[in-house]
Amino acid sequence: MRLRDLTADDYVAYRTMTAGAFSGRFTDIEPQPFDPGETAIGIDSEELPGGVQGVLAAGARIRHDRITLGGGVARCGGIGGLAVHPAHRGGGVFRELLTGVIARCAGEGMALSMLYPSNPSIYRRLGYQVVASMQKLIVPLVDLQRLPAVPDRRLVPVTEETMPRLRAVYRELSAGDNAMLLREPPLFPETLPGDGWSALLLEDAEGTDHGYISWTRRGGEHDGVGLDVHEIFGRTRGDRIALLRSLGSWSTVTELTRLRVRTEDPVLDALPGGRLRPDPGVLPLVMMRVIDTAATLESRRAPAGLGGAVRLTVEDDTVPAGTCRSAGSWIVSAADGNITAVSAGSTDSAGATAAPSDSEVLGEVRLDIHAASLLLVGGRTVADARRLGLGLSADAPTERFLDALLAGPRPSVMDAF
Repeated sequence: MRLRDLTADDYVAYRTMTAGAFSGRFTDIEPQPFDPGETAIGIDSEELPGGVQGVLAAGARIRHDRITLGGGVARCGGIGGLAVHPAHRGGGVFRELLTGVIARCAGEGMALSMLYPSNPSIYRRLGYQVVASMQKLIVPLVDLQRLPAVPDRRLVPVTEETMPRLRAVYRELSAGDNAMLLREPPLFPETLPGDGWSALLLEDAEGTDHGYISWTRRGGEHDGVGLDVHEIFGRTRGDRIALLRSLGSWSTVTELTRLRVRTEDPVLDALPGGRLRPDPGVLPLVMMRVIDTAATLESRRAPAGLGGAVRLTVEDDTVPAGTCRSAGSWIVSAADGNITAVSAGSTDSAGATAAPSDSEVLGEVRLDIHAASLLLVGGRTVADARRLGLGLSADAPTERFLDALLAGPRPSVMDAF
């Protein structure tokens, strides 16, 4: 099976296949380029038994995203629209396609890959690990009216002119998270989002921005939810209270709001808790996979004051050797806020050892690809990986060092404004 890049001439065949796979309706009739910022790849049907010319046996799109990671930024291949034609399922086409996706992510210098699975088990076979879920809460709006007013704060409508201010607040206040998209062009146009999206900025009397809230008004309130709140970001607890209080003004026209939150969202500390409940809808999962172990580690910042080194070995038997750069052994060091990952035994141009000597290394940690994908994204501990039954071994000093190195909030993914 040969994997190839898809072009504008393949657009109709790809959209026809994915519409059938994902219960969508396809109305485009003209070939057109795939979205900028994405790489589309696929396998032709005609190369397989029973195949037909002009039909795709399988295809996927790879988004060229950047995500926050431990105070730094990492390149990440966001996988979307991965589908196999019904005529070619069960014959190894899915594995061939996803292996090709992983190899392409490696070839394009991505440290990680991310996807939102409907069936996690089939992706887990190729090294992906569940790292987060997209959380939503149902909030009674009348409860928010009772929140106290916050002095020296006012609301500003978000327009084309003020949207850059909202983007700047998002970038600043999500920078310390793990796995949040940077939401950059061309994947995220600079213009206002459509489909009824609205937002308010929160500023002080001097015009300094302190946060924002974004939402979409819903129709057909059969479940009592008339408002989808996409996110609330505020610098302080008081700022988040001010934004929640503004949301309470909607109680005159609708009863409930559905609020999307991060895994460890600070807004949870400001919400009145008495009548909150989880959204009864399907809980979307997020899976990630390490593509390049050294690049993932070196994208992060080391916690202040942390120093030392460990030997890290990652084992990955889920894809053929050489598919990506996940497997291997490295000396991982932290010093002066930086992380370095040097291939164990490598030397510099003068022949000197490029990594700390064995006497300077605390110990060794061995991870399978699932443990590596869970831990290197941050916010989880070696004990968490053990609890999940993932493959790892580490002595106590090494475990403490790794937990400190990869600390931070648990990963959160919010894929749009």
